[in-house]
Amino acid sequence: MTCLRCLRDAAEKVADAPDGSGAWEVYYCYECGYSWRTSEGEEVLDPALRDPLFQLDKIDLQNDLVIYCKIPPLKNE
Repeated sequence: MTCLRCLRDAAEKVADAPDGSGAWEVYYCYECGYSWRTSEGEEVLDPALRDPLFQLDKIDLQNDLVIYCKIPPLKNE
């Protein structure tokens, strides 16, 4: 399945509604890590409606995506 965020064919269904109603499904992209539920709003389900800042389709995920996270200093014990 095509991922809604990176538009690569790397997503698959990972869960169904636990009550068996079929009310929603959860999909996960193994390329960019995005997950979504089919019952979410159109701004989530339709890439054309999403803010382009949150789309990853024009990014080389292997080389261009770097996330820096500050590590807090250790507490003296």
